Amino acid sequence: MDEKLVLIAGDILVHYEINEIGLLMNRFDVLQEPDYPLWAWDILWVGNDAEDAGRRQAYTEEGLMRLIITGVFIHHTSI
Repeated sequence: MDEKLVLIAGDILVHYEINEIGLLMNRFDVLQEPDYPLWAWDILWVGNDAEDAGRRQAYTEEGLMRLIITGVFIHHTSI
């Protein structure tokens, strides 16, 4: 994974294909297992196509980073 890519709460993601913007809300351990954490991010999506039921979604951190590295999402840091 990209060592330089750091995600923090408040960062913005842009998905240009579907015209939506996502806000990284919080990072959490899906398994709640301190020895083997599986980190994920809770994302709030906004945009014309965002439906109420799908506005808040979770992505694993590894999957999210791959989507950013491959250019599916454009990442904007909050700082």
